[in-house]
Amino acid sequence: MGRMAGFAAVGCVLFGLGCAPGSYADFGLGSAEPVVSGCIGAMGGLERWQSVGPIRAQAVVIVYDEVGTADVSKQDQVIDLRAGTIRASARLPETEWTAKVTEAGGVSFKSKGPAVPAAVRARHVAALKMILHRVRGPLNLCGRGERARGAQPVRVDGMDLIRVPAQDGRGGIAAYYFDAQSCLLRLVTAGADAPGGEGTVTRYSYRTMANGLAFPERISVFRIGRHVLVGDEPVLEVNYHEVSF
Repeated sequence: MGRMAGFAAVGCVLFGLGCAPGSYADFGLGSAEPVVSGCIGAMGGLERWQSVGPIRAQAVVIVYDEVGTADVSKQDQVIDLRAGTIRASARLPETEWTAKVTEAGGVSFKSKGPAVPAAVRARHVAALKMILHRVRGPLNLCGRGERARGAQPVRVDGMDLIRVPAQDGRGGIAAYYFDAQSCLLRLVTAGADAPGGEGTVTRYSYRTMANGLAFPERISVFRIGRHVLVGDEPVLEVNYHEVSF
């Protein structure tokens, strides 16, 4: 009881502060505005992210199939958040491939050498589509089609978080979970939003770049567990290196 009371107090303090002010009036964030604006402020600010150009990065991407077999590739990626596109290229021992995915559903996939099996190609395309969405993080709630629907303090996986339900997104996003102290994004659920449901949970780890913008250092996606929200069955892991704006 004492822990929950203390946590509620943290949530009240957070919402009372209002975090960082910004031009969020057009996004309909409602009670979620303090934590969403606080997160984006900690990431470098809304104005800077709205004007950022293509992001180039090297990434180690691990895609898991239905039985948990890992497909590891080192990719060169170019992510254009404003245009809603991601381009990736990977060189493997026997083949190399390039792909472009857009948030509107466009897909291009080309390979040299032995043909990439259709199932493998489909997993890489799905992974790139997920990466494009997840990298944007809370910016998805700011004019990118998703709508925040309230905010409430919760405790998940030992973390005190602020849960912001979402709707209307292309990726079936259920909720965003922000750190109750720092406002940084910690989790995103898609599909279901409770243990035992069919869906995924994305975990975030951020790094602040030399230019002051915070970009995900690691994105890890798991299936929702039977008895816990964050399960132990991996879907995707992305580790970023040499990120440049």
